[in-house]
Amino acid sequence: MCNASGEKQVAYLYKRYEEMKRERRLFDFDDMLLGCYEMLTENPSLLLRYQERFRYFLIDEFQDINQVQYDIINMMCAHTRNLCVVGDDDQSIYSFRGSDPSFILEFDRYYPEAQVVTLSENYRSSHSIVSLANNLISCNRSRRAKQMNAQFTADELPLFFFPYDEEEEATMVVEDIKERIQCGAQPSDFAVLYRTHSASRAIFERLVQSQLPFSLAQDGESFYERRFVRYLLAYLRLSLDPNDEEAMSDLLVSLFLKQTLLKELKAISILEDCSLVKALVKLSTVQPFQRKKLKTIAPLFKQLSKLKPIEAIGMIETELGFSEFIKKRGNEGNMMERGADDVRDLKVVAKKFKTVHAFLAHVDEMIKAAKTIQQQNEAANAVQLSTIHRAKGLEYKYVYVLGAVEGSIPHDYALDANRNGDPLPLEEERRLLYVAITRAKHAVFLSVPSRRRMKSAQPSRFLKGFINKAAAGAQV
Repeated sequence: MCNASGEKQVAYLYKRYEEMKRERRLFDFDDMLLGCYEMLTENPSLLLRYQERFRYFLIDEFQDINQVQYDIINMMCAHTRNLCVVGDDDQSIYSFRGSDPSFILEFDRYYPEAQVVTLSENYRSSHSIVSLANNLISCNRSRRAKQMNAQFTADELPLFFFPYDEEEEATMVVEDIKERIQCGAQPSDFAVLYRTHSASRAIFERLVQSQLPFSLAQDGESFYERRFVRYLLAYLRLSLDPNDEEAMSDLLVSLFLKQTLLKELKAISILEDCSLVKALVKLSTVQPFQRKKLKTIAPLFKQLSKLKPIEAIGMIETELGFSEFIKKRGNEGNMMERGADDVRDLKVVAKKFKTVHAFLAHVDEMIKAAKTIQQQNEAANAVQLSTIHRAKGLEYKYVYVLGAVEGSIPHDYALDANRNGDPLPLEEERRLLYVAITRAKHAVFLSVPSRRRMKSAQPSRFLKGFINKAAAGAQV
């Protein structure tokens, strides 16, 4: 009875796994695995039933497993130890999901009878791309020593290009894609890869304007719908429409006020015949210090609409207290989501517009474009925009890697960890760049902008040596 019930549970979990795989609900999937692990550990007869049923186990992409997955497979094959795993420790890039390269690096320590077979032939990328990738990844200390061998050569060598900033970077990439398509290439030959979703803003906008067909990873949100960007934009929206309820809801968050106050604001607006913004100063259920702040900032909204967007953002940060909100909330949750970074990215766009109205019109156009593209089925013949993580396992004739500078790749969080004595995140960042480079079959182009988020940027420490060689005329 217990075994039958357990098998039903396993069947149910497998069905859920298939659903989550289709919907890419990775964290729900991890919870499901934990439930499976607990079932097997708490029900020895169920574990024995599956051990008797399966004698041989093959695990692909072994470098991506986490502790729970590792424990489950060890339990399942404990009776036979007939376990074959396939993976590449140089492509272990999912630590944020619990994966750890030590599982594959130390495999033969826990299975000393294992035979290790090194597959060293690369059938995807040209010799020059494989050579660059080999030299790059060899700098990592925590890895199995190996040298990949290419099977063909191509006319184009890996290319570094040096735009001024994100805007020029996007323009250069789109223009190069256009020229290559005119010479016979297909849109599907191209992928533009970036470290985080926020780095796709400029290239997304340039592709929208270019009319080139392109696809955006389904889990990629519009830059303008990122939470800190949305909260800041709420100030600008209310400066034009002081009765914008959605913007007011976002504003309440940035003012550390409860969402329940929106109902009170709407009631005050009706009873007092005033806008939602003016109703802010009439709230009676807030603390005295909050009421004082609201009386200070509410009159300033009118001024915002008369300023240039870049000036208005500066005023929101200082006089309306958004910088204070960022300091308190900007580093909560995901350590890679920093509100101050989003604000700087927003300023890069804002400085191109003369009026708040024109700026918000552009924002709304881009939000609409992102939703339209995400709702469409992925086009078979389209330029692919993707994070490097999402592109793992895929291949393209031409690959552009954006933002190969300090703070982007390697990411700031890895640099911080390294300064605090933990080099492992930095090694994963190098593996991430290795994965990006080896998505390319024929040519890879690495962008090294001199400015990022309106500040001077330094070339990625992973690439400095190669850039110097290229500048001296040597092959990288």
